[in-house]
Parts: sequence; structure tokens; C-alpha cells
Amino acid sequence: MRFTDLVNETGYHISFEQIVELRTSEVRLRVIVNKSMETTDLLIHPHPDSNVKSLQIDFPNYITYSVIYDDYTNWNDAEQFQGEAFRIYSKSNYFDFIQKESNLKAIMPVENLKHYSLSCIEHKVDIISKHEPVITEIN
Repeated sequence: MRFTDLVNETGYHISFEQIVELRTSEVRLRVIVNKSMETTDLLIHPHPDSNVKSLQIDFPNYITYSVIYDDYTNWNDAEQFQGEAFRIYSKSNYFDFIQKESNLKAIMPVENLKHYSLSCIEHKVDIISKHEPVITEIN
């Protein structure tokens, strides 16, 4: 499954489970999220009656990531992205901030980087990476 496949899906919600820096040769960052059409199923998961799929999202490498509790996020009409729960930004304040406050431009062309985002029911996870993640269902 590709991240762009999830970007194109609509009508479901995701919840944040965990994020881990693995630092192996294949995976540097792993994010686990749960996906369901019903938010109630996400809130009662892992109850046996919940209809939830768990997804493992592995990034071979990353520049930076951020996890913020949803209550502390701001909507910004100037930002541009594709997707609902799974997003790819073409314009974002987070990416602009990382470029401004780091030496990123001196190390690599920023045109090769993407801002991936997971808009979860209680969290927002942002990842800047050169590599598309590998996604595996792990139920």
C-alpha cells in the first residue's frame, strides 16, 4: 500500500497509536495509526467489537517529525494539501519553518522533500522526508 493511496481515500478517521525511532538500515521512523470509518470504534479499540485496521508506516529516513495534541493546532487557509486523514502538503507553515530554522538548504535540495501529515482524531503528526513511507497493515 502506498501513502498516495491513503491520501486518495475518503470517509474514514485515524487515531495515533505510537511513534518510534528505530534507527535500523531499513527504517528510521515508524508510526502506528488505527483506521476506521467510525470514530467510536477508534475510541474503544482494542475492544473486540471495534472495526479497526492498524497501519504501520515506516519511513526509511526523515528530516524531522512533530506530534502535537489536536487541541493545540491551528487551521490555516494558506496551507495547501491533498487528502483528509492522510495528507501530503504542497504548501505548509511547518515546512517553511523547518527550512528557515535549519541548515537544510545547505545540505540538500528542498525540492526533493515532502511534508507528510497524519490528521488523527486527537493528534496531528507531521513528517518531512525525502522518501515515501512503506505502509503495512498489522492487525
